[in-house]
Amino acid sequence: MTDPQGRPGGITAGRTVGAVAAGVVASVVLWYFGVDLGFACAIGFLTIAIGLAWAAYSGPSAVRWPFERPTPRPGTRSDVSRLAWGFQMRRGSVREPGFKAVRELAAVRLARFGLDLSSAGDRDAIVALIGEPSYAALNPVRGVLPSVAQLVGCLDVLDGLSDAPFTPDRRGH
Repeated sequence: MTDPQGRPGGITAGRTVGAVAAGVVASVVLWYFGVDLGFACAIGFLTIAIGLAWAAYSGPSAVRWPFERPTPRPGTRSDVSRLAWGFQMRRGSVREPGFKAVRELAAVRLARFGLDLSSAGDRDAIVALIGEPSYAALNPVRGVLPSVAQLVGCLDVLDGLSDAPFTPDRRGH
């Protein structure tokens, strides 16, 4: 076993001899200065134990597990909190994330009827299907985003579309 600097780690013969030598020296010095022999030997054994533990330690041995952020799935807590933040009013309008979420939902629901929300040619058919107020909420004028009440009304209309029978070409083409 080697440590991060490439030196051998763990208990080696040299480290064991060094720990025992330090313990013996500590015991002899304490006994020489008048400490009771039993207490001096106990300190010597303690010094050997600390020396062997230090010799066995070869650096940080904690395993570093790779940390991967989970990919958020639709409908999870982070998705809901992001949408809740997006529906907070700012100067009378919802924020961009909330508006985008409703617009994406509308695009998916209208695609079931063969309509494209971003197509000017489908405007009349979309207005006939969801009404002028909902269309205006999904296509803001001069970049002014709709209010929460307008988007809630639009969501109610879009929710009613899911109950409507599926007709791929509602415009008669």
